[in-house]
Amino acid sequence: MLKAVSLSVSFAAEPLFSGVDLTLGPGDRVGLVGPNGAGKSTLLKVLTGRLTPDAGHVTLAPGTTIGYFAQQVPDPDQTVGDYLAGGLGEIHRVASRMRDLERRLATSGAPPRLLDEYGRVQERWTDLRGWEAGNRLDEVRQRLDVAHLDDHTPLWRISGGEQARLTLARVLLSTPETGERILILDEPTNHLDADGIDWLGRWLAGFAGALLVVSHDRAFLDRTVTRIVELDGIHQEPQRYEEGYTAYREEKTRRWQALLLDYEAQQKDLRRWADDIARTRQHALGVETTMRRGLGTDQLRRYAKKVAKKAKVRERRLRRQMEAAHWIAEPQTRPPLTLAFPAAEPAALSARGLTVRTLFTDLDLEVSSGERVRLTGRNGSGKTTLLRVLAGQLTPDAGEVTGAPASLLPQTHDELRTKATVLEHFRAHVPVYADDAEALLDAHLFGPETWDAPLATLSAGELRRLLLAIMVNSSARVLLLDEPTNYLDFDALDVIEEALRAYQGTVIVVTHDAYFARAIGLDREVAL
Repeated sequence: MLKAVSLSVSFAAEPLFSGVDLTLGPGDRVGLVGPNGAGKSTLLKVLTGRLTPDAGHVTLAPGTTIGYFAQQVPDPDQTVGDYLAGGLGEIHRVASRMRDLERRLATSGAPPRLLDEYGRVQERWTDLRGWEAGNRLDEVRQRLDVAHLDDHTPLWRISGGEQARLTLARVLLSTPETGERILILDEPTNHLDADGIDWLGRWLAGFAGALLVVSHDRAFLDRTVTRIVELDGIHQEPQRYEEGYTAYREEKTRRWQALLLDYEAQQKDLRRWADDIARTRQHALGVETTMRRGLGTDQLRRYAKKVAKKAKVRERRLRRQMEAAHWIAEPQTRPPLTLAFPAAEPAALSARGLTVRTLFTDLDLEVSSGERVRLTGRNGSGKTTLLRVLAGQLTPDAGEVTGAPASLLPQTHDELRTKATVLEHFRAHVPVYADDAEALLDAHLFGPETWDAPLATLSAGELRRLLLAIMVNSSARVLLLDEPTNYLDFDALDVIEEALRAYQGTVIVVTHDAYFARAIGLDREVAL
């Protein structure tokens, strides 16, 4: 259905990836993984024809259609209803024309040709099984939690999370029931609640076409993919693994350990060879010194030349070995992310009689010092709103919050896409000298080349890391985390999980990531 050959893309004269070969056929389930900035989204744009590669090409089989989810809304002035209905493609156009003809035929004096056209349009609507479109649209809207959005609302008036769910709904609606179909999804589970993720997993299980998905939801990958392709940010070529996420991590660890053992054995051989060459050279030098003093014989001279030649031959052999293709380079890893939450004294948090109209009324919440609480509920139940109230960012209609100051990691970063630089934004929230700010940013993988970069140019994962850098360098004694795993790569997830396990303060977290919830340990669950 799709064949990519030797794809290469460079950014700022530096290769992002090269030599990417990929084939997708019916039933293929491929997970594309890798650290933030390794080029995953760029590769998806190349595969869908939205970006031209520097080298290589992509070929689609005749009749193949691609549904592409990229978490961006094309036209913010479009209404919710029109945007979703557009995902039905020809069915939507045929149904719209049929309704228009029905209105015109209901008036007196309608020309006979309209009746003939109506017959043809109705026949096409029947061929497309148009009667199923309404139920399909209702189910997708319900399952992706966008049924509450009014059809006449423009897209710019709804939240970033709602826009992402609408875009995913449109992609699923645009995927035909028949024919060669490929779904290419970039982080589809962000902004979905547990029910939505479960429904999407079941829907994909029954999808007969090919699936290529970028996701950092580990449970979702285990459930939906049978093959992993990794852009690891170290090798320019992709690394390939069979099975899902769990098997991929185990195999990746085995490969690393085997490569490390091979490299260490090679280095021992290298040291042995180097010592042997040094001894031979020293021997030849001793013989040569003896000859210069006139103490040697013709036989000794011949022996000295032979020893010196032996040393050179061994040195050339070692050099050829090191230049050979099978010589193992030192295994490389990406720079580690440093993350340690402040060693604050645990603090309690109390909410009394909180009311936010249409969401919750007279809500009481007591969180003890050092307690870890998981806040759950369907999308729209008020989880994010409650966290904002607890953080002091939103004033409730009634009630009050008392206790230690809380620091909030938000779910989305829409308001951060500004011209302010990384260094400026960090120092605005963490009052330290410039040198200290640069050192702290460097520990969070923001090197000198990024300090002057505008926030608007950062990826979602980089913005997430920046917010975490600000949070861990604050004096907060209560952490409020709203979907903290969104946009983070696997290495960053490992680090934040370890940091939260060591954190002694109070934590309230909203997460639909089952791996994350188990990893950090939670004392109780509060459901809205």
